[in-house]
Amino acid sequence: MSGSSVIRLVALGNGVWLDEIRRTGQQPIRDVPGGSVTFATVGARLFVPDEPRSIGLVFHAGADFPPDVIELFRSWGVTLDLKHVKAPSARGVVFYDEANDERKGFERLTKPLPITVDDLSGTRLLAASAFHFFGTAQYVEESVSHLVRLRQANHHSQTRPFVVWEPEAKSCRPDTLSAHQQAASSVNVFSPNHLELASFFADATATFDKAVIERHAAMFLDAGIGTNGEGCIIVRAASHGCLVMSRQVEARWLPAYYEPGSGKIIDATGAGNAFLGAFIIGWLETGSFLEGAICGQVAASFVIEQVGLPRLSGHGSSEVWNDCNVIDRLVAYRKRFKEDGEKGGRGGR
Repeated sequence: MSGSSVIRLVALGNGVWLDEIRRTGQQPIRDVPGGSVTFATVGARLFVPDEPRSIGLVFHAGADFPPDVIELFRSWGVTLDLKHVKAPSARGVVFYDEANDERKGFERLTKPLPITVDDLSGTRLLAASAFHFFGTAQYVEESVSHLVRLRQANHHSQTRPFVVWEPEAKSCRPDTLSAHQQAASSVNVFSPNHLELASFFADATATFDKAVIERHAAMFLDAGIGTNGEGCIIVRAASHGCLVMSRQVEARWLPAYYEPGSGKIIDATGAGNAFLGAFIIGWLETGSFLEGAICGQVAASFVIEQVGLPRLSGHGSSEVWNDCNVIDRLVAYRKRFKEDGEKGGRGGR
């Protein structure tokens, strides 16, 4: 994908977390970098091999933050804005279900160290083309409004960037539906997963139902996503793929890169965040929500192949992640998506 001298993406939220992975009968794995900021950043980074510095990564690091994790981020070649603080680094424990080895919970061990829009003042990151936000409706509304004001005060030519919002799961409830619909009008893309979307509605079904998901997604589109209602909703649905919908584009379902039982799925933690980071790069390159989602599915496939982050080796056009060229995987996925579409893979509404 083409290079650029500008910052393309900055992810904001509760910063970088240091996870302790606990599985029954195994020794804990400590200091695994995680959190929405980390995974959205790596998702975007996958798709800019020739211009890694176009991705910004900003976070607070306590005195106990592992130097090797910082070096890992530096090895990606991103524009790193590291803010050292006296507070302990953000840490948590990830628990897995003994029966199926799937993630079942997360417990915070420390307070989060969130990055706010104000942390971008006086940096190149403030002028980024796009932002990924993770948080509540109130947080996103206030942050986007403040971001626009700061960019206006700094005389940026593009005062309103492209914004993707990933809601906080605990805040997705029937009593917060209207607040989320209102906040969605201030962003370009609203992206809950299928369980979060279902949590807004009393008529949600226990079984996976594409028609129900499309109906619920349409309620956000009808309320208006984006300042002119021209935004998009993307419902990430794990092994079921994802739904892409806007007022201009009818419902489309994209398959997950790996099918259940393929043996390649090790840990889905962070896959949704990485999806959205890559989605943003795809959209910035093409202006297409669908092409962005295709990039997102490919990025998610790299994240689920291991516990933690995918492994980078090589440089520029010769770089590979987990020993695979990202663009080669993108080409293979796009071919499969086209074939699925010809066989009737289009979702209806």
